[in-house]
Amino acid sequence: MNFDLSNILTSAGQITWKHKSIWGLLLLPMIVAFLPFLLFLIFFLILTGITDGNFPDFMYIGLALVFLLTLVVSTLVNYAVRTVSISAATLGIVRAEREEGSTKFMDLLRDGLPYFWRILGVMAVVNLTIGLIFTIFFLLAFLLIIVTIGMASICLQPIMLLLTPLMFLMVAVIDAAQLAVIVDDMNAMDAIKHAIQVVRAHVWKYVIVTVVVYFGGSTLTSIVIVPLMLPVFVIPFLIGFGQQISTQIVVLITVLFFCVFFPVMMLVSSVLGVYMKTSLDLTYLRITKPVEM
Repeated sequence: MNFDLSNILTSAGQITWKHKSIWGLLLLPMIVAFLPFLLFLIFFLILTGITDGNFPDFMYIGLALVFLLTLVVSTLVNYAVRTVSISAATLGIVRAEREEGSTKFMDLLRDGLPYFWRILGVMAVVNLTIGLIFTIFFLLAFLLIIVTIGMASICLQPIMLLLTPLMFLMVAVIDAAQLAVIVDDMNAMDAIKHAIQVVRAHVWKYVIVTVVVYFGGSTLTSIVIVPLMLPVFVIPFLIGFGQQISTQIVVLITVLFFCVFFPVMMLVSSVLGVYMKTSLDLTYLRITKPVEM
């Protein structure tokens, strides 16, 4: 096997920078997920500005129904788009590592479609088993924190810290299973079993890679995002000093903020997502590659 942490991180950075089509592939589901809610938010803020916040009762019910419908449709569409994009992005990373085959956006989308159902099966099985356990736990933790007015967060903090590397390993299993589908031509269940075996056999390698990339990415994200958050504090600051601000100005500032914040946030998230996925994929490819004699 070939595992060199610095080489993996360096190669992941080179692939991330060179093959920007993979950015677009992982950015695509983010756009599909955020765009409907952004449009709904803009629509809601415009209505707030027009009516000065005085909604009739029937309008609240209508807005709630529209939001729920948007949530359901967006979730279903996003899951399908995410499967297509991940299939294509994984294929692109494999081709970039092997330096063979086209990594153009449309070529990857087309060539990744044959893996759609198997990749969808991998994502569904993992999310409905391990992912569901995490979801239930976090929902219960959220309810406990609300009921105890925040006191439960102190008791749950050690558990949260323990679950963090386990969540990283779940991501590693999903990535390894996706690669097993494409590289080793396995079906969904065989790919998941194989991925669990690989991650379990090399658990500390995966932990080190994910922790380094996660905390490095979090630091970079904070550097980019914190300055963008400053305008949000301008309004409370002005109100605190007795300045009169109309509802229309508040709506305008909020809309402008979201129009800038969301595109930048999606761009940063897509780049970090590509880097994380590339690092995990290269880890799998390196540790499962036979030693050259």
